[in-house]
Amino acid sequence: MMRFFVLLMLSLSLVACRGGKKKVHTPKVPKGDAEITDTYWRLYEMDGKLIQTPADARDVFIRMNRKKSTLEGFAGCNNIGGTHNEGRHGAIKFEPFSTLMACEERMATEQYVLKALVRANRYIINDKFLLLYDENILLATFEARYYK
Repeated sequence: MMRFFVLLMLSLSLVACRGGKKKVHTPKVPKGDAEITDTYWRLYEMDGKLIQTPADARDVFIRMNRKKSTLEGFAGCNNIGGTHNEGRHGAIKFEPFSTLMACEERMATEQYVLKALVRANRYIINDKFLLLYDENILLATFEARYYK
């Protein structure tokens, strides 16, 4: 009887110790065919509006280098440079800079893209689309482009 009591107490103490640890749910970032780095990401949508690149203009795009943690691209008027850091579970931080040439036609797009990069703190890749968020607010959507 004493042996039964000791085993029962030991079992209960082990269960009590295990019960103190709570399993933390961590969301998984959906993966598509595209990778966040070393992909040409063309601006597809901003502020809920689809982006059409004029025939005589360059695409607004970003590209991130995994090994160097650098950011490069074009924002509509100026080239973009800077750094990016990826965290766990889709966290991201950009530190962009741009050259300072002014242009009237696409300056609003440029300012929006630069602000979106600064505000972005997480991302999701959904198939061929990169979605940048500030918490739960969608800031911009980029489309992966592949050239042969």
